[in-house]
Amino acid sequence: MKTSIPEELLPLLQDLGERLLEGNSLSESLSRLCRQLTQRFSFPLVWVAIRGADGELSVYPRAGDVHSDPSRDGLTDEERRDVESVLDTHKTLHLQEEGDRADGAPCLVGGRPYPAQLVTPLRTRDSVLGVLAICGAHRDAFDPFTIQWVEGFARHMTIMLSLARVRKETEARILHLAHHDPLTDLPNRILFSDCLRQALAQAERHGRGVGVLFVDLDHFKSINDSLGHETGDALLKIVADRLVCCVRRTDTIARLSGDEFTMVLQDLNREQDAVYVAQKILEAVCRPATVGDQTIPVTASVGIALFPADATDPDALLAQADRAMYRAKEKGGHCWQFVSEKMNAQALERFASSKKRDSQR
Repeated sequence: MKTSIPEELLPLLQDLGERLLEGNSLSESLSRLCRQLTQRFSFPLVWVAIRGADGELSVYPRAGDVHSDPSRDGLTDEERRDVESVLDTHKTLHLQEEGDRADGAPCLVGGRPYPAQLVTPLRTRDSVLGVLAICGAHRDAFDPFTIQWVEGFARHMTIMLSLARVRKETEARILHLAHHDPLTDLPNRILFSDCLRQALAQAERHGRGVGVLFVDLDHFKSINDSLGHETGDALLKIVADRLVCCVRRTDTIARLSGDEFTMVLQDLNREQDAVYVAQKILEAVCRPATVGDQTIPVTASVGIALFPADATDPDALLAQADRAMYRAKEKGGHCWQFVSEKMNAQALERFASSKKRDSQR
């Protein structure tokens, strides 16, 4: 059955669709629509509630009665029961004064009595996105024809909202893919570079240190060649998971390419803090990994570079960490190194002293 919608509503739907597809905010677009409905049909109150992915309701600004605004004060208990009912049943709720509610109370919206209310689902084929709620100025405001066109209008609204949601999700997914490694889902080189620039700028403002660690698996090429790329990819995912456990949430870990991983360690007080993380990485990564029926020995080499001691430019700092990693390779791998031999000697001495103190406690 084709639902008849008053012609004067079509520009409202077109306006909503255009605004959403142009990237205007959902709140702004729905608020505008509610205002248009109150102005054209003299409804005293119109509002929209949308259910988010977490199941929570977001109530968008009312139009009409500015003194009863659930977007400001939240839904009343009665309103929430009505909305939940519509979300559960997928059916329009038509309330009128004189005992349509179970407790016989008059229709209340935002704490004020209205003689009629229509709460209509914004329904897709499989679910309900939210509700469109309209209050009537008199008890018989919603005759069968009005209910029919409101429901039809809500269906067209749902199409617009669904298209906007799909577009937003698609854009977010594209943005995520552009900045993350498809195998491990870690930040890629683009996002890593941006995070490193931000970390250095913040460190310079606050007089803090930053560490860059360059991690490269030892003998990974031979693993790929002998066991195949699928096994190699599975191993990289295991290593990525192990590395994530070695850093704080404020730090950044990325996969640059192949078996190369990098880290940005923020807010370092001393060089020894970076050494502790590097040692933690060796302990976490350098243990056998099981892929299918294969048990693969894993070791890694870690290069450490510090801001501002080794470099103040992001690219130069990363290059220093890369150079330090190759120094670790030259020493047989399965170790960490700074670029400077002097700094390595000092760091090793401090690390050994710290381990000795810990063992004596």
